[in-house]
Amino acid sequence: MSTTQQPSGSRTEPNHSDLDLGGRPRRWLIPALAGVIVLVIVVALVLRFTGDDKKAMDGSAFSNDFSIAFQASSASEQAFLGYLNKDIAPDYGVTIKGVGIEDGNQLDQATADGKYIANIYQHKHWLAQVLDSTGMKLTALGPVFQWSYSIYSSKYGSLEELPQGATIALLNDPANTAQALWILERAGKLTFKDGLDPWAATEADIATNPNGYKFTYMEYGAGPRTLDSVDAVIDYNMSFVDAGTPESDKIYAPDAPKEFAGQLVVGSKYVDDPQVAKLEKIFFDPRVQEYLATNDDPNLQGQLAPVSDS
Repeated sequence: MSTTQQPSGSRTEPNHSDLDLGGRPRRWLIPALAGVIVLVIVVALVLRFTGDDKKAMDGSAFSNDFSIAFQASSASEQAFLGYLNKDIAPDYGVTIKGVGIEDGNQLDQATADGKYIANIYQHKHWLAQVLDSTGMKLTALGPVFQWSYSIYSSKYGSLEELPQGATIALLNDPANTAQALWILERAGKLTFKDGLDPWAATEADIATNPNGYKFTYMEYGAGPRTLDSVDAVIDYNMSFVDAGTPESDKIYAPDAPKEFAGQLVVGSKYVDDPQVAKLEKIFFDPRVQEYLATNDDPNLQGQLAPVSDS
């Protein structure tokens, strides 16, 4: 019986039951690789639910970085949030970042959904209009500041100088229309029908108009560019300051009534969130109202005022 000889100099074929670097991994590597994979998954889950989301560790939906929405065109609201972040928030272990959004509905919906912990751009009558028209779930936690709301004219130097039959431009939403008419009523230029809540006034509620004022309506933010086409405009001071309107064009500047104070607004489902409780402490810290009354910041002074008592 003959036997086949292995050719001289040839290599022995690898034993595939023992794994080498050119073949499959050795058997002892399989458990190790599985352990590495499990570790990677665990680390990813930890990052997903802690590091990446940066959620607070106290059962809150929010981290210690508070994003608060404001009207993008309002330098005064932005400056106010900057003050809170610099002088108040550090005492409570958080930061505040203002997020400017021009579309009010988008701003409110994002707040209701918890994308932002709060917003600060609306008084209670505007908020009521939003809730009635959209069904959004939002809750006001209280008044924070008041927007100064004045009468401006590029043609006349005082309210008394407005001529008979003067045309006055008002913002075209119901709440701000009422606020403007209420300024004229408080100035003695109009009277309202008996029993009217002045913050709900419309032209139809005017009882007497001895100066024969005529009213035209404009979009929010249009006050400065409307100024030269009418006898007077009633609008927020911040719109004119942002547009560089001369201070001399402000001809009547009463104190704003508390009815139209700007509020801290949160999504209703987050009212009991522990981070929202911390947010309230920041906004209603006693130092805030004192600052609004005494600051000399050109982005705030004459635009945002302390909450009045009446």
